[in-house]
Amino acid sequence: MSYVSVYENKTPRSKGLIMTVAVHAAIIGAVIAMPAIIVTERPEGTLVALPKLAEIPPEPVIEEQQPEVKAAPQTQQIAPDRTIIKLPPVPKIQYAEATLGSDSGGRGIDIPLQTIEIAPDPVIVGARLNTRYAGQFQPAYPTGLLRLEREGEVSVRVLVGTNGRVKQIELIDSPHVDFWTATRKQALGKWRFTPATRDGTPIESWMTLKVRFEINS
Repeated sequence: MSYVSVYENKTPRSKGLIMTVAVHAAIIGAVIAMPAIIVTERPEGTLVALPKLAEIPPEPVIEEQQPEVKAAPQTQQIAPDRTIIKLPPVPKIQYAEATLGSDSGGRGIDIPLQTIEIAPDPVIVGARLNTRYAGQFQPAYPTGLLRLEREGEVSVRVLVGTNGRVKQIELIDSPHVDFWTATRKQALGKWRFTPATRDGTPIESWMTLKVRFEINS
């Protein structure tokens, strides 16, 4: 079976033409209004895909639980009992009062004044060498030291009794023992003093003396 196309020789309609042109114009405008698509160049080389590590969430901070501090219970302080001590009554002292005035007879009353006497300081006089025995003061020169022509000075401390005699002698300094021996012997046997006195009464007292041993040329 064969088909035969038969075209009718018809003139196109003006209205359809206008519609066709309008559709094409709209398509072209839409294409022009579309944004430009930029095609990037193909990268050269080898691309390596690295795995991305997942972020590890931080561990939660656990606060240490502080131990509970228990406050010490407040103790009520009790004041000590006040002890009341009863003291015995103070006795009254009666004073004698003297009133200046007149007696019943109109005469004046004289009150004697008490005089306080202050004793003077005692008068002390020290012991001294009795001039009557001055020639017996110098001891004998030791023979050995005299031969050697040795000289010296002896310091002594003597206790003079109430009778003027030496009761005790103490050595202070001596250049040689023979000088001290001669001085001690002379003091206890021959020395005489006028004793010290307190308000005229003889008393014992200490004296410091020096004896010089010299060779007269």
